[in-house]
Order: sequence, then C-alpha cells, then structure tokens
Amino acid sequence: MPRTARKSTPVTRPSAAATKYDAHHKVLNTTYGSFADLRRELADSREKVAEREGVLKLLGSCKDPQRAYLLFDDYLEKLNLRRNDFGATEWWPRIQTAEGKARLEEVAMLFLRANRSLPTELLPFANFDRFQEVEQSEKETQFVQELENWLLPATHTHLDAPKAAIRILCEVQRAGESINQWRLAVRFLLFRSRSGEKERFLSDLCDLRTRAAHEAELFPADDWAVIDWLHGNWSDKTKDGEVLLLDGADLLTWLAMWAHGQRLELTGKATNLQFHGQLAELKPHLETVDGDLSFTHLLALPDGQVRPLAECYFMVGSPQLVLVENEFYILRNAPPASLLGAWAQRPVLPVKKLSHRLLNELRKSQTTKPRTKSTNGDAHANGGHVHANGIVAATEADWSQLCITHTAQPQFVFELADEVVRLRLLARSDRDGSEWQWSGHEWARTKPASGNADRPELIDDPRVHAAIQWLQQLDWFTPDPGLWVGDANEAFLSQLANAWPDRPREAEFLGNPGFQRLFLNRKLVKPKLVLKGSGIDWLSVSAEWEVEGMKLSVADVQRLAAATTRFVKLPDGGWVEIDTDANRKAHETAATLGLEGLSADAQKASLIHATHLDEQTLADLGAEKAVAALKEKLRNFKGVPDTKLPDNIRADLRPYQKDGFDFLANLSRLHLGGILADDMGLGKTLQTLSWLTWYHDQHKKDRKPSLVLCP
Repeated sequence: MPRTARKSTPVTRPSAAATKYDAHHKVLNTTYGSFADLRRELADSREKVAEREGVLKLLGSCKDPQRAYLLFDDYLEKLNLRRNDFGATEWWPRIQTAEGKARLEEVAMLFLRANRSLPTELLPFANFDRFQEVEQSEKETQFVQELENWLLPATHTHLDAPKAAIRILCEVQRAGESINQWRLAVRFLLFRSRSGEKERFLSDLCDLRTRAAHEAELFPADDWAVIDWLHGNWSDKTKDGEVLLLDGADLLTWLAMWAHGQRLELTGKATNLQFHGQLAELKPHLETVDGDLSFTHLLALPDGQVRPLAECYFMVGSPQLVLVENEFYILRNAPPASLLGAWAQRPVLPVKKLSHRLLNELRKSQTTKPRTKSTNGDAHANGGHVHANGIVAATEADWSQLCITHTAQPQFVFELADEVVRLRLLARSDRDGSEWQWSGHEWARTKPASGNADRPELIDDPRVHAAIQWLQQLDWFTPDPGLWVGDANEAFLSQLANAWPDRPREAEFLGNPGFQRLFLNRKLVKPKLVLKGSGIDWLSVSAEWEVEGMKLSVADVQRLAAATTRFVKLPDGGWVEIDTDANRKAHETAATLGLEGLSADAQKASLIHATHLDEQTLADLGAEKAVAALKEKLRNFKGVPDTKLPDNIRADLRPYQKDGFDFLANLSRLHLGGILADDMGLGKTLQTLSWLTWYHDQHKKDRKPSLVLCP
C-alpha cells in the first residue's frame, strides 16, 4: 500500500544572540585551531564560569521538573542562547529524565549535536565516544529513510478517481535537409475531465507544480511524478511556446528515465518508445548493385538481426543514439555526422572507388572474423539479403575475393646528395613482375597494367608491411607522393645509422656511390699519427687519413683534422663516416703529446711527453728507440748522478752550484731541455759556463758552436 505524504517540520531560525555566539566560537576555532579551547577558557572570566558552574550543579541535582526547566533556561540565558536556538524540543525529555552527571552529559550532548562549541564548564561532562555512536546511528537512520522514500515514494491520497492526466507524444524530426541525423520532438497533452485533452507546453506543466497543493490530488501518482521531474530538471531549458527537442545527453536522460512501459508514445504508430541500454554497431556489408560489387554498412542489433541504414534514425549529439522501429540503441564507434549525411543520399559505394589501404584492411579484418549465429539459428556475418519486411537475413560475404592481391619483395632506393637524402620504396610483384611504388598511403603501379582488371589490385605481403614500419621510424618529409626526403646533416645521418641495424632483412637496398660508401659498402675514415725523431729533445708528429677508393684534397684533410662528429661532409670528397673510436684515440694521444689537435702538418712534441704513452700506443705509432730508451731511464731514475767538473774549469763551485751543474749535465744525457732558475747573483753564469765546457768535452769529434741569448 503506498505511503501518504508526510508533513514537513518547520525550520527554526537561530536568534541574533545565538548567531553571535556561534560566530564568536567559529573565529576562535579558525584562529587558534587546536588551542581554541585553551583560548576560550582564558577569555572567559572566572566569575562567569563559576556562576554558570553553580547553575549546572543545581540543574544536575534538581528533581523538580519545573524547576529544572527554569534552571536550564537560566543557564542558556547566561550564554546568550535560547531553547529555540537548538531546533526542535525532542531533546528536552532526555535531559529531564536523566539525573546528576547523566543530565549534564545530556546537556553537553545537546551542544555537540547542534554543532556548537562547548562552554568551559561543560567540557568535563562531554562524552565524545557516545556522540560518535549517536552520529553514526542518525546517519544509518537517514539512509534507511532515503531508501524508503526512493523505493516507496510519497503519494497523494485520492478521495475520488483522478480527474487529470498527461500523455507524452514523441516524433523524430530531421536536423537538416541533407543530413541523416534526427532529434526527438516531445509534445505534451493535458487531459482534464471538464475541458478535455489539450496540448500544453513544458512551461505550462511546470506551472502546475507551483499552483495550489490540490493540483497533485487531481493526477495519478505516475503522472504527477513526471510533472514533478519536469519542474525540477527542465523548467529553465525551454522558452514559453517552444516544442521540446531532445538530442545527445538530454535524450539519453529522458530515455533512461521514461522509455519503458507506455510513458513515451510514438506519434503515428500504435506503439511506445523503448530503451534498455543495449548497444548496436555498424558492420561492413557487400552487395551487388547493377552488376557491380558495392560496399555499404548494416546496423547489427543485439539480437543478431541486421538492418539497412535506410530504416535507422541516427540522432544528433553524443552519445550517439539510433532508433530502429520503436527502440533506441547506443551506437558503438559512431561515424562522424558528415559521413551520415553522405549515407543518407547514397548508402552504397562501388568497391573500385575504395582506396587500396581500406580494401586491404577490410579484406583482412572481415575474413578473420568468426561466423556467429542469430537467435533464431540463422547464420549471419558481414553480409545478407533484405527480406520484404526489411530485416536482413545473415549470409557469409566472400571478403577474400574483394580484390586481387600481390606478394612482393620491397626495395629501398637511396640517393645521397650534398644537401639531401632521397628515398623511394618500391616493390616487385611475385605474381606478374610488375613494379609498384609506395605513396605513403597506398601502393600504386609505376606503369599502368595491360588490360582492365575486374577487381582492384593491391600489394599484401608481410615483408612489405615490415618495410613500411621501418620507413616510418625516420624523420622524413614528403614533398611529392612516393618521395621521402631528409636533410643531409649529422643528426639525420646518425639517426639513419642507428636505425640501420634494424632494417628489414628480406628487403633489397640500393643506393648511389655516396650512399653506398656510408651504408651499403661501409668504408670508415681512420686517422693515423706518425712520429719522427728530430735527433734532439723533440719529436715531429703529423696526422694522416686513409679512405679506400678516395683521393683526399688538402681541403678535405683540413676538414677531417677539425672533425669531431661521426659523419663529415668534405669540401671535395662528399660525405664520409669517421671511425669514432680511432678518432677519439688519436685525439687523446695528441693531447698526451701536448698538441692542441690533429694536423697533417708536422707538429713538435716534447720527448718527455711521449714517455707518458703506453707500450701499445708507442708500438702502434712506431715510435723511435729514443722514446723507449728515455722511458727506460726515467723508469729506473734514482736521482741526479754526480758529474765531474771539466779540468779547465778553475773555480770553486758552491754546493748548490754544483747541484745545478749536475742537473744540466743529466738533462743532456737524457736529450732533454730544462731551465736553471735561481735568484740574481747566485752564480748561474758560472754554472752555465761549466756545463757548456763539459758538453763540448763530451762531443769533441762533432763539436758545434753554442748559441747564447742574453738580455
């Protein structure tokens, strides 16, 4: 039995004093946070707290109900509050029946449930655990009440039969003359026993909700639920005198709410609109029109039936909805509106007008789908025949015969020029030897086929698919269909070199001589350092570059000397690839020798720097015996040996002067240069003359003059 509507409880408004009380404590809570209670206690005078404590003590021990009533009012007055500030008075019996500490606990509970801050004197009596239990219990009670209101909505009691009713009439209207998209027009018919049935607009129905309360008693409960829903959700969505047009999310909302049973009537048909949240989808379909194989789509319904597009009404908006007879479906993977418009004018398209890419995808995707069965046991897949009643009987379409396919070996043709890299992707058919070219979207013959084929022809081979995927990895741009171009620079060539090991192995790769030198017949440029001795304390170091099959000019050598990247464009020789490991090692060796870089011209390197090179590097450089001998002497160095002064030096050298002379003599034995540095007046001239005399005595057979530069 339906419940009757309950009377609403009047809402009590807080007094000005209560508002001030709440605002004061709210400021304290906001400003001081967790210290608000401490700040509230410090702000309250001891006299006022003691006075309120006395009233609470009397209230707790009072057994006279009337006196307790007055004491409670007195306590609230001292807080600038009133009974009405706590809402309804169902709480007073609980306070009145309790005694002692329990009564004061009920008073504290009253403040907590009213969401008011507790006065200082009530804090000791607050039971927060019990408050949480009460709050949880009230939430559960409220949930049960809302559940009951939803499952058993309130109805008005009819003392007599309903004297008014509404009907909702729906009609699909085309959104435009040239498009196959529709909206649902909704009209309302209001029936009254005295005036009969008349059309009313949405605004008129919403006005019924704001009239006298007895209007609800005139309508059946289901009809009034519709009026109540319209007033709450649609009162501001249409202007006065306008027909309600639904599409997109609004239409879905209406269907989910009312498209069940007999609420929404379909104009011109003795039926009602239905919506059960089911999905429909468009499936490709082949049929023969005027002797030509044509392509179209059919709408596949959840029960296994398929319908031609002419019987379907595609609604405007998103999510895309489609109406078939009297039932709405949600359309999966809906096409764009422009395509629906084209279908309205011409639902079929000759297969020969489809692109090769689309034909290939249709052939592969449809032939791999398993056959399914409809609910009545008839097989259906992707095609069918139309019966007189418009339902399409399911048949199996031979998608494998949609086109003629060729297997082919892909062929990459590269051309490396000074500024660009050009590429064309070709394929040689295994079927008839014809040559095809990839345009970026589809394969096309480079030469027209002899004769007219009865079906479209296309390339379909896993080798070709792998070649296209590898091509798409590189940063190409296409100025013309079938031509891929990349800038010939270090970045692009490095990107191509990184992708080169992953190239499809079953493809053929061709290129001009410049490209072959870098990729197809790879030839690396390696620098080589050449060391030559000078007979004294320095070496002559020069760099040489070797490239098989190339003659380098002076400008090319200079460019290689300054190169630090993997690919280098030579002024006269074009693009070359440098052996990065050999180039790095050559630069490290040059730095060890004290050189700033590589050069084809001879550079001087100190003999002492050469001793820092490892044995393998010295062997690779073909270093002279002098380096090895010097390195051996340095390895076994245990100190500067003492050297005897020449006999014709008739002077007494101080100990530090003798050490300087020994130092210079030892450098001469090692074929190294050096610096004798000391303050002025300490005998550097004597040390130098002694060393020159000793040096001439050591080379009596090939004595040569010495050059002395003096400031």
